[in-house]
Amino acid sequence: MADYPDELWRSVADLSGLLLSEENQETTLRRVSDLAVRSIASCDAVGVTLFVDGKATTRAATGGLVYEVDHYQYDIGEGPCLSTMVDGQVMEVEDMSEETRWPRFCRHAAERGVHSSLSFPLIVRGRALGAVNLYAHTARAFGPADRTTGAMFAAQAAVALANADTYAASVKLASELREALDSRAAIDQAMGILIGQNGYSQDLAFEALRDSSQSQNRKLRDVAEETVRIATTAERQLG
Repeated sequence: MADYPDELWRSVADLSGLLLSEENQETTLRRVSDLAVRSIASCDAVGVTLFVDGKATTRAATGGLVYEVDHYQYDIGEGPCLSTMVDGQVMEVEDMSEETRWPRFCRHAAERGVHSSLSFPLIVRGRALGAVNLYAHTARAFGPADRTTGAMFAAQAAVALANADTYAASVKLASELREALDSRAAIDQAMGILIGQNGYSQDLAFEALRDSSQSQNRKLRDVAEETVRIATTAERQLG
């Protein structure tokens, strides 16, 4: 078994805990960034990039320098992070002053004190969710152990992010279902009132609510709730 530092084992354990947690995506991304910079000794800063509405954006970082360096490559459409997300491959810059694949990005990064980087794709079920970007102030900062650690870390982080997305989707669905059930209950109650007051059939009662909704440019649920409220108020006054 490889002899990994205790700090790395603790970080991996923390990430594994995120797999079963109910953290939202934003919190998960901050945890990913903090754990990465804490786990990899050669790393001075970390950023997590995701595609949001078709555009790359840094959703979490350990410092302002990361946002500046990341967003420059988004603006010019060139950089290791973008290539990692498109190709799904690890991208390394050993020395910004010698790298030729992304000359404008590397020049900008070096001017701001970033001289090497490692970018790992966040891939779940064959889909690139984003990238974890490691930055160092020295050239050739990352060795084989850092690459192995980074790959293991990125794999765990990708699953943690997927879990956060799944949880958020589940919460949204549950909320929508509750709202639908509440709307149905209000509409059914309002229809019952119209049937009792006017002798309508169920179809006529629903048509009456629908016509009021359309003529008033209001949601059907709002019209139903108002119908119930008016009937309840009138009943109280008569009682």
